Amino acid sequence: MAAGGMAFLAMKSCENGGKKRGQGQQTIDVTTKVDHVDITALDEEKALEAVQILQERHIASKPFKAYAKACAQEFVGGRDSETQSKLKRADEHRSPLARMLFASMPILTWLPRTDLRSLRSDLIAGITVGVMVIPQSMSYGAIAGLPYINGMYSAFVPTLAYAFFGQSRQLAVGPVAMVSLLVHAGLQGQLSEKECPEWYAAGGADSGAAQYEVCPEEYVKLAGLTAAVVGLMQILGSTLKLGFLVSFLGHPVTSGFTSGAAIIIGLSQLKDILGYDVPKSQFVHNMIFDLVMGLDKVKPLTVFLGIVFFAYLVANKTLAQRYRKLRMLAPLGPLLSCVVGSLLLIGAPPLIEDFGVKYVGEIPSGLMPISLGALNPNNLEKVLPTAMSVCLIGYMESIAVAKNLGAQHSYPIDAGQEMFALGMSNLIGSAFSSYAVAGSFSRSAVANSTGAATQLAGMITSVVMFCTLMFLTELFYYLPKFVLAAIVLNSVYPLVAIKEAKRLMHVKRKDFLLWVVAFLGTLFLGVLLGILVAVSLSLIIVIYESARPQITILWRIPGTTIYRNVKQENNGTFVPNVFICRIGSSLYFAKAAFV
Repeated sequence: MAAGGMAFLAMKSCENGGKKRGQGQQTIDVTTKVDHVDITALDEEKALEAVQILQERHIASKPFKAYAKACAQEFVGGRDSETQSKLKRADEHRSPLARMLFASMPILTWLPRTDLRSLRSDLIAGITVGVMVIPQSMSYGAIAGLPYINGMYSAFVPTLAYAFFGQSRQLAVGPVAMVSLLVHAGLQGQLSEKECPEWYAAGGADSGAAQYEVCPEEYVKLAGLTAAVVGLMQILGSTLKLGFLVSFLGHPVTSGFTSGAAIIIGLSQLKDILGYDVPKSQFVHNMIFDLVMGLDKVKPLTVFLGIVFFAYLVANKTLAQRYRKLRMLAPLGPLLSCVVGSLLLIGAPPLIEDFGVKYVGEIPSGLMPISLGALNPNNLEKVLPTAMSVCLIGYMESIAVAKNLGAQHSYPIDAGQEMFALGMSNLIGSAFSSYAVAGSFSRSAVANSTGAATQLAGMITSVVMFCTLMFLTELFYYLPKFVLAAIVLNSVYPLVAIKEAKRLMHVKRKDFLLWVVAFLGTLFLGVLLGILVAVSLSLIIVIYESARPQITILWRIPGTTIYRNVKQENNGTFVPNVFICRIGSSLYFAKAAFV
């Protein structure tokens, strides 16, 4: 910055006829020839002094912003220099093992600093998210092809584990729609004949039944093994610092994939709204065909009730976003829908007997079974592709939410530690009948809006889930399936980013092409193959653009030795018989021919 300032002064001196400037600080000698300028830079001490003066002037020009930033830092745990020095000295006195423990388990740092104010905020946020996650975990577990109870297990153990290892204070870890869809798409048909003989005896895929319906216990074991492999991959990735790999899943790819996956998830829930069974599929054309072929089985009353509950959830969310005083309605909407739906079936038995409204049925209560010994390493090859996709997509979603919340509250997020925390959550959860989890957009937003101050909010959410598992599962016996379908539809329909596609079409056509490929690939090729094609195309474009670097032609500004882009400067001169350009990146063999 100092050098740039000196160049500006030199030009001014040239315009004033070669006067000398500098009052005991610096001398600028300008010769009478306009094509040569001698500039003497400031020494290091004076340069630092100049930077400090500029910073003070910047703060003085925006006092309110500086004061607000200072208050925010103090609120989120900012410390004065004396406290920082004490902590630094304390860290120096710790043993290497203790330093590693404190670095890998943030709970040792934030828990001693918890006060009554943050405890109150975390209590409200934790209970609110806990109330919200109960019906969501059941719905997302069903999307993955698992019993409802396994979705609820996944909202308890991994959430508790993340509170020990995670850095984000507002991130809500647990079952999410995208990971659930990836698990279902990847594990469908992966059970062997020895593991699921009934399914193969009935005709396999031609029977119209899914393996998770015929052999649910074996399918749960396969999902648990997937979660364990995902956890190991994320822990290994954190150790080897491989988090940069998610950068190849660019925004257009993830947006297109998410939009396509949201449509597939929404179509998979229509069977519970329409009132008849439809085979699950990861191909949109198969799902639409099966839905159309079964229209003669539609149950009008179930459709009417499903639309009413879906409309309520949409209106509830809209009101909560529009009016600040009603913001608590957003997380309470799903639970209220479950309560009203259950009371409706209890109070009107003909809905079940005469109109065939389907309900959840019995859900086991009590502690989750330990499933570590049930995991079969021989199935590792079967779950590896699914685990890789879940590892990348889950981490990408989580780190995006965590960094956004960290920036809002002025605290840092270490990407490697977040990957480690997610890995530990998945690995520990897999030992207790859970499937793979990630950070949830919707629940994290609710935790943030209700004032979550530390990771204690996640612990309280897990306590709410624990109490539900121990004492409240019987209350969900008559929960209508159309209510759970409406909850899922309300969660995924905002993920269809058509506006984002239109924006990309006007901003950058290549990004729009990536969005379309990811979107259509997910819909028609399947979830795993669709995202693989989109990522491959993204890598091809990256390689192509790196082999064709930006080349800028430069010319000299008259009266100086400064060279600028010919497109940015209207007046300039070229050096005779000399071509000067700037290459926008480092050179390697693939660029040689183009340059």
